Amino acid sequence: MTATFHTIRTPLVLPVAGAVTVGLFLMMRQLIDIGPWQPDPVEELPPVQIRFDVEPYDPPDPLTPDDITRVDPPPPPPRIDTPRAVVDAVPTDVRWTLPPIEPAGVSAGAVLVNIDRQPSPRVRVEPVYPAGAASRGQEGECTVVFDITPEGRTANIRAQSCTSRAFERATVNAVAGWRYDPQVRDGEAVIYRGATTQLVFTLDG
Repeated sequence: MTATFHTIRTPLVLPVAGAVTVGLFLMMRQLIDIGPWQPDPVEELPPVQIRFDVEPYDPPDPLTPDDITRVDPPPPPPRIDTPRAVVDAVPTDVRWTLPPIEPAGVSAGAVLVNIDRQPSPRVRVEPVYPAGAASRGQEGECTVVFDITPEGRTANIRAQSCTSRAFERATVNAVAGWRYDPQVRDGEAVIYRGATTQLVFTLDG
């Protein structure tokens, strides 16, 4: 009974399966059909023309001095008149004494020669005569003590005896700008302490 059922079902199923397959094929073909193909229109470009001749150029007229706007020059800066009575009273002849400088010593070793020397002045700045003392005709002096660094600069400037505070400030300001060749010991620059100098301020009539 079972064999007979399978024998009868097989001829019935094959035509149905074939019809379904053909139907699916036709449906897929209908879905993907986009119709006849039309190419995109080709846009024609204008022809290229190459010109070897140069168009005439008419340069503009050059500028003349009359075309330039004239501008008046700026006024001169105002002149400031300063009284010169105090400036003329400052003397140009100021005397001072230098710190004692010992001669250089030469010491010879087995191979090297080391030169020891004391500091020597290289740059001297003249003091500015105090204006107040100059206007009063006051003269004076000031003695200061200072150190000379290995770089040749003055440091630790101390007033020892000065006629007035004005002469003290003028002396300290001047000595601060002095420069020296530093003291040398065993071939190396070292600090020199206790250098003394005296500046004398006089008015030459």
